[in-house]
Amino acid sequence: MTRNRSVLPIFAFGLAFNLVLFGVKLYVGLSSNSICIWSDAINNLFDALSCLLSFFCMMAAQSAGRGGAVRVQTKAEQLLSFVLAVIVALVGAGFAYHSLERLMYPTPVWFAMNYFYIILMTALAKLALYFFYRLINKRRGHAVLRVMQTDSLLDCFITTGTLISFTLTRYLSFAVDAIFGLVISVVIVIQAVRMIVSSVRTVLDVVPKKDRELIENCISSHKGIEKIEEIHYYIEENNEACAYVRVRFADGADARAITDALKTACLDAGVRLCFIQ
Repeated sequence: MTRNRSVLPIFAFGLAFNLVLFGVKLYVGLSSNSICIWSDAINNLFDALSCLLSFFCMMAAQSAGRGGAVRVQTKAEQLLSFVLAVIVALVGAGFAYHSLERLMYPTPVWFAMNYFYIILMTALAKLALYFFYRLINKRRGHAVLRVMQTDSLLDCFITTGTLISFTLTRYLSFAVDAIFGLVISVVIVIQAVRMIVSSVRTVLDVVPKKDRELIENCISSHKGIEKIEEIHYYIEENNEACAYVRVRFADGADARAITDALKTACLDAGVRLCFIQ
């Protein structure tokens, strides 16, 4: 509860921060007729909407009740991470479409040094936001913050590419603006696909088969374990694989010593083991 409440101001700050960047880049993009800058502005708008969505999802998670709310909140974070990754992918696809359109039908881009400095400042602002999210995430370990941290660094590289493209239009006559747009869109989509795959794994609690077999063999082969009565796998915070198991101990077995030994062995294999009654 407290952990989710503590990140709400961060989401509110991210919303305001990205809305300001959106407004600045949209003005420069429309004034200079640059597809790269215009698309970068839309990217910041989606970032702002992501922060807004994160804010309301965390608010809803807090109202889920106290009894079993920890599991509900964890799943809400994981689902939200997936949604944000999909949004990033859609931004990349839209970026590619507009860049291809500009490549087929080139239009002039008007370079100005004041626009150059403005976009440079927005790139540095995104880099600063990355370090801010990184610092907060180290203290609070929040799944959504990890996605936003990665997205901020990616945005910094995107804006840097946009700045290079914008500068080259001053000296080159072909559609360099559109070409840089395509390159940046590929980077966005590849990164988004990676985030989506990782998010799907956590949302669906997909623990690899080899890990499940390793854990089950480790438990069932112990001489103090008579039978595994039930076992469930989940992906918890920080993408940690967990196994919740109920077993039947052999007569005369030291249950405390056995559970401690199995927990250590499973943790070494990368899975946290929890015994249930």
